[in-house]
Amino acid sequence: MRWIGKVTGGGVGYLLAGQFGALAGVALGHQLFDRPPREFFGVPISDREVKNSVFFAATFAMLGKLAQADGRVSREEINSLEDIIRDRFQLSWKSANFAFKTFDEAVVSNNSFESHAAAFYSQFVDSPEVLVSMLEIMLVVAHADFEYDQTEETLIKAAASIFKLEDEYEHILHLFRHQPDNLEHCYDLLDCELEDDSVAIRECYERLRREHDPKILIENGVPRELTNLAEEKYEQIQLAFDHILRSRSEEERQ
Repeated sequence: MRWIGKVTGGGVGYLLAGQFGALAGVALGHQLFDRPPREFFGVPISDREVKNSVFFAATFAMLGKLAQADGRVSREEINSLEDIIRDRFQLSWKSANFAFKTFDEAVVSNNSFESHAAAFYSQFVDSPEVLVSMLEIMLVVAHADFEYDQTEETLIKAAASIFKLEDEYEHILHLFRHQPDNLEHCYDLLDCELEDDSVAIRECYERLRREHDPKILIENGVPRELTNLAEEKYEQIQLAFDHILRSRSEEERQ
C-alpha cells in the first residue's frame, strides 16, 4: 500500500521522539518508499498520516510493554502477536516486519507503557470504538499464556483509565471471557438488558453498528489493514441482534 512508507517512517520517528518525531518520520518515509524519485520533494503531510503512524507504532509498543510486564515474553505471547499481525490485521510483509521490530524495541526500551497509551489516546480521543478495540487486543495478548496476572491487569487498567474507559473495563473483560453464542452474552454485547423492549434493543444495535462500521473507522484515520477487528465486531453485533430477535420470536410463539 502507498501509505506504508509514511507509516513506517512516522512510526520510527514516534519511537525516537514521540509525536513530533512522527511528523518528520512521515515525510521521510513517504519520500523514501512511496513516491518515485521525481516527486521526492514537496510532500504534503496530513493529520491523518501522522495519526496512522502513531496508531501503528503505539499499538505494537504497548503490546511489547504488556508482554514483558511479568518479566519475560513467553512463546505463547509471541504466537498471539503473530496471529494479530498476520491473521487479524492481515498486514503486508513490510508492515508486519515493522510491527515485530516495534514490539521488540518496546520490550527493551525505557519508554513507559503509559506514555504510549497517552499518545494513542491523544490521536483517538474522539473514536471510542478504536480505544475499546485496543483494550480487546491487549486482552488477547495478556491471556495468551492462559494466565492473566496482576502486572498485566494493572497495565490494561491503566490504559483503560487513560482512555477514559475505566467504568467500562469490567464489561469489556466480561465480553472477552464469555462465548458469543450465549443469549446473555448477546444482550451484553449490545449493551442492553433482558427486560428492554424491542425498540430499545434496536436502538442499541444501530448505535453500535455505526460505532464499529469499518468505513467510518477508515474515515477517522485508521488504515484499512488495521480494521479487521472492527469488521469482526461488526459481524458479532449483527449475529447477537439476530440471535435476540430469534429468541424473542420463539417466546412469542410459545
